[in-house]
Amino acid sequence: MGCQRTALVVGVVLLQAMTAAAEEPTSIQEVVVTGSRIKRDSGFDYPVPVAVIGGDDIRDSGYTAIGDALANLPQALATTGIQNTSGTLFNAGQSRANLRGLGTQRTLVLVDGRRHVTGDFQTSAVDLNVIPSSMVERIEAISGGASAVYGSEAIAGVVNIILRKKMQGLVLDVQGGQTDKNDGGEWTASAGYGFNFANERAHFLIGAEYTKADPIMQVDRDWAFPGVRRNTSLASQTVVPQSRSNTMPTATFQLINSGNPAIARSASIALDRGSVFENSALCRTATVNALCQDSDLFYANSYNALQGGVKRATARSYLGFDLTDNVTLYTDISYAHVDGFGIFQPAFSNALGGGTLPAVIHGDNAYLNGSTALDTQLRGFWTGAGLPLTQASTVNVGKFWQEFGDRDTDTVRENYRAVAGIQGKFNWLGRKADYEVYGQYGELDGYSLGFNVPNIKRTLQELDAVQVGGQIVCRDAAARAAGCQPWDLINGPSAAAVSWANANARSNGMANQTIAAANLSTSLFDLPAGPLGLAIGGEFRNETSDQIQDPLSASGALFYNAIGRTQGKYHLSEGYAEIAIPLLKNLPFAQQLSFEAAGRLGSYSTVGHTNQWRLALEWAPVDDVRFRASDASAVRAPNIAELYGPQGQNFTNVADDPCDAAQIAGIPASDTARRTRRIANCTAAIPGYNPATFSSNFGVGRPSLALLQGGNPNLAAEVARTYTAGFVIQPRWLRSLEFSTDYWLINVDGAISTIPINTLLQNLCYDSAESYNANKFCGLIHRDATGAATYVELTNQNVQALKTSGIDTSLSYHFDAKSLGLYQFRLDGTKIIRWDLQGVPGGATTHYAGVLTGVNSATPRYKLNGSIGWDLRDFVFRWESHWYSSMAVSETLAQTALTPFYTGSYWEHDLHATYKVNDSLSVRAGAINVTNAHPPIIPEVGAATGVTTSVYDNRGRWYFLGVNYKRQ
Repeated sequence: MGCQRTALVVGVVLLQAMTAAAEEPTSIQEVVVTGSRIKRDSGFDYPVPVAVIGGDDIRDSGYTAIGDALANLPQALATTGIQNTSGTLFNAGQSRANLRGLGTQRTLVLVDGRRHVTGDFQTSAVDLNVIPSSMVERIEAISGGASAVYGSEAIAGVVNIILRKKMQGLVLDVQGGQTDKNDGGEWTASAGYGFNFANERAHFLIGAEYTKADPIMQVDRDWAFPGVRRNTSLASQTVVPQSRSNTMPTATFQLINSGNPAIARSASIALDRGSVFENSALCRTATVNALCQDSDLFYANSYNALQGGVKRATARSYLGFDLTDNVTLYTDISYAHVDGFGIFQPAFSNALGGGTLPAVIHGDNAYLNGSTALDTQLRGFWTGAGLPLTQASTVNVGKFWQEFGDRDTDTVRENYRAVAGIQGKFNWLGRKADYEVYGQYGELDGYSLGFNVPNIKRTLQELDAVQVGGQIVCRDAAARAAGCQPWDLINGPSAAAVSWANANARSNGMANQTIAAANLSTSLFDLPAGPLGLAIGGEFRNETSDQIQDPLSASGALFYNAIGRTQGKYHLSEGYAEIAIPLLKNLPFAQQLSFEAAGRLGSYSTVGHTNQWRLALEWAPVDDVRFRASDASAVRAPNIAELYGPQGQNFTNVADDPCDAAQIAGIPASDTARRTRRIANCTAAIPGYNPATFSSNFGVGRPSLALLQGGNPNLAAEVARTYTAGFVIQPRWLRSLEFSTDYWLINVDGAISTIPINTLLQNLCYDSAESYNANKFCGLIHRDATGAATYVELTNQNVQALKTSGIDTSLSYHFDAKSLGLYQFRLDGTKIIRWDLQGVPGGATTHYAGVLTGVNSATPRYKLNGSIGWDLRDFVFRWESHWYSSMAVSETLAQTALTPFYTGSYWEHDLHATYKVNDSLSVRAGAINVTNAHPPIIPEVGAATGVTTSVYDNRGRWYFLGVNYKRQ
């Protein structure tokens, strides 16, 4: 799923491309194109590039999820899918859209031009897996310039999923597939039925779909296991096989005697060998050497999944009833149940010490002083390292706590959506007008269950086993009274010990969305070049979300992320107007010239008033060539988690107080301007401040600084400006040839993020040229009357700036060879010119174009999708391919041709065919990634698994076979 990046026959084309198969339309039909609410003739082109994917193309290509198809669009970059959500706590089984790599929170997903309730309690992103792919008629996508029509979150663009409204008779579809390694099985079945009634004035359809996908483990791919790493002992940092880990399913003991480093050693227990062995020199320290390959040690990647598991069931019904020839009532009701299974390694203790579960063993441990052969062997290593057998003598333990079981997650989400409305047309002042009024309710309910997440305190209490009265017990008397069972770390624990410390974590959530909206589209009057089109409308929306953990998880007592409770709501009212003005037509060098404008005003209960607008121009000097351009603004209002995420106290010991006398003295003598600014701001902040004597209460060797972290209800909306400019060529003498090129640019200001502590203290506050009392960032630093810092707010802030630009190009051609069939060719590509991030105002800019480790995804400079099709009567064949250019593994690397620091280009091919047996039955088969391409084998690609980036296909060659049956 999410990473299967095979190319579909999609087009970054004008509206006419939707009907390109016909050289001359037989009738004029009014349609609404994504990005506009003005109805227009199918021959009147829209001035913003629109990409289209047909629902039948999704099915015939072997896809079972909408997200897989979207991933093929050149403007779509790597995003959330089954191959990169297995290692997430709450998003397992999700699929999301990510246009331009700006993040799923900045891509608006619509269903039939209407919003959809979120698929996640922490964001506003829609889970595409709740939308049945078998019900999709087509998908339209535009990049940028749509916020004036649709509202918040459309900064990167809009994906509009248009569902079927009519179906005659019964439609059944079944498909199964698996890899050539006999894993990664995926099965889907769907059924739909539709009919007319009430003298053909009403139509009803109902359908359901079920899909199941199986996991794939890293150990089952030779190219992926054990993986690779950097040899950090060499300046060149060459790529070497993954080292073994001395964090073992049994245990490793770091027997390090700081008083006698000559005999420093570590010992590791290997229960399958029934003995204790000493690691080699390369594997002896807690952080093993890159070349550590002791055969008795362990590859931690044994636990990794290349693909998680997911089950999903969806159902939908649609009813349309024509009250009159001009008035239609409709309802659209859907339900989805998605069960995503995330695969995690067991809880672990780091041999370095510290961490979430800092396991140690004391010298007087009862099992260390026991009588078994293993006890005796380990005790010999212990004393040989010069360590006494006393309580004061402690050693760090490295261990995967496999006895508890794998730390997997089961994330279950139920999604309900109901739309009811009335739409129709009427005559107004002699003009035809189309209208729609609807109400919508959507709800997400779900939970995430984390298995085998041990109770940290209980595990450590069990580990501290001693002898009392001839019995081995837990040292802590209170723990004994509570049922503590001693854990034998050397020979293996009892079932009672495992049970007493083991636990499951659960979080429950609910989100809902309520919408009431009205839209009107008409033409005001006729101009010499055509009718002046107008659309107006308004929308009220209410959003609520509440996610809460069980008390034990929220307290941080378990080996699990403590997120507490995120609860909040907001509402908004918006109104918009859109106008399309034909300026010139059928004139020399002005076969068509049109102008469009749109504006949207909003009032949010959170961020206050917003305004968004779009201007667009289209010019066709001759029939063969069209030029188009747009300029638009957009906003993204913060979501509930960003606003109301739980705030909590944390501490840091890496912060330095810029006002401290030592910090002032450290400013170079030549930097007088900086020194002057800092002293002035510190003087304003601290009563009686003296730069030569002030001693701060935090810094190196001093107490930690308190931090307040979490959501921020005072966030403002992100603001963006988007531009597009391009042209389309469709020669009259070769109507089946189409070529388009478009430049695009997106600037985002005030993007929501957090600020590094020292950046806030130094760059944004005390060294700023802005006066202390006028500086909003200085207001985040709290001091008492003596100047001592009490805490610093590191909550979400509007601080980042994003800028990305590029060029989209599309070329398509088809010709009918009569008895030899219809041949189709298509090539779509994107070049990313820049993808820049400025982390804080005035800060350095990081350039991510052509870099693997981008902010929201990998950002190859070039992405190409190509396809060749052959249709011969009842047989359809497609070859589809996609290609990514090589990427640097890090923006900070010098741009050289050093192979170890570049991914190399990636090329993948798919083949599929469909045969129509008769009017009712068709059969399809194919192979995705037929050449068995795998991700680049460099450590930055998720330990060479592709999990990190979700760009590459992790599965390998995957075959599918499907059958479709229709009966009217």
